[in-house]
Amino acid sequence: MTGGISRDSAREAWAGARSRVERLQAKRVRRRTATLVIAGACVVGVAIVVASVLGPILPWSPGAAQRGLSAEAQLSQHTLGSLDGSSSAAASSAATGGVDVEVPNVVGKQLKVAEAVITGAGFLAQTRVADPPVAGIAPDTVTAQWPESGALVAAGSAVVLTYQPRAGVGADADAPVVVIDAGHQQKANLELEPIGPGSKITKPKVAGGATGVSTGVEEYQRTLEIALKLEQALVAKGIKVVMVRRTSDVDIPNSERATIGNDANADLVIRLHCDTSADTTKRGISTLCPGGTSWVTKIEASSLDAANAVQSSVTKSTGAVSLGVFPRDDMSGFNFSKRPVIMVLMGFMSNADEDQKLGTPAYQAKMVSGLTDGIMSYLKDR
Repeated sequence: MTGGISRDSAREAWAGARSRVERLQAKRVRRRTATLVIAGACVVGVAIVVASVLGPILPWSPGAAQRGLSAEAQLSQHTLGSLDGSSSAAASSAATGGVDVEVPNVVGKQLKVAEAVITGAGFLAQTRVADPPVAGIAPDTVTAQWPESGALVAAGSAVVLTYQPRAGVGADADAPVVVIDAGHQQKANLELEPIGPGSKITKPKVAGGATGVSTGVEEYQRTLEIALKLEQALVAKGIKVVMVRRTSDVDIPNSERATIGNDANADLVIRLHCDTSADTTKRGISTLCPGGTSWVTKIEASSLDAANAVQSSVTKSTGAVSLGVFPRDDMSGFNFSKRPVIMVLMGFMSNADEDQKLGTPAYQAKMVSGLTDGIMSYLKDR
């Protein structure tokens, strides 16, 4: 029994020793595991910090493509609208992959130099005479520009340069007054208004205009583009010009446009529009005038004279087909007018060839020349 007890005691002692060794080994393993976990966490943390610092400049980093898109979007958001005030130029540039360009500063430069700089930067230069002139500024010096220098604008947009007139050029207090109404506006106003004072017959305040079948340009853009050039030409002739609108982001009902002419005591109100037809071969220029209602009795004859003078001159200048002069009795822009008024339909935007022509500087120059000569011929005979 004594020997058996000794062997049992020995086995128990061995088992106890082995248990302590296993516990020590397990403890070491746990310590090593904890150390590795901590080290791993540190490595991940460092990686996150490095990625956050270097990520924006690494082309392969996650989201690099999205960051590039965001930068382009932010650039587009910083752009100004087109000449006509709409933000469509920037939106169109982003949608078509166009390029936004910084407008250079040309204020203080001679007009020809300024035009060359603006054109060289990828823009369309449009000019207007300062009225009244700016004191102390040399003739043909640019006194203002829009959009202002530094603005980001879609390439191909118009930049309007206002310049000091030469001596003797510009309107005086007794100069004839011409109101130019560039037809339509960026957003149509389909609320109704009477076609004349007290009439129960109504029409939309401002209907939507035509769209160029070839160019895709909206009528409200084209009419304003030509109207601004006509303003310049008339001011150079000594005419005092009142513009119904200079931008397209407006809401001016046709009856109110007539009121602007009345308030200006205009010698003539000329409304510029384009035409459209389901017949895409139809082309030519026509001129409308008020007639056939008691609202326009006092201005009917003079308006017809103006319509004939302008129709003859503008078709001769442009070489366009003359569709004639037509009295209308259903237009609020006519029936609310107390001053001689005409509407020139400058061509069919539904005709691909005529639509293209209406957008070219050369044809616009012929159009403006014909309009100007017709207006001056009418005013001379008054």
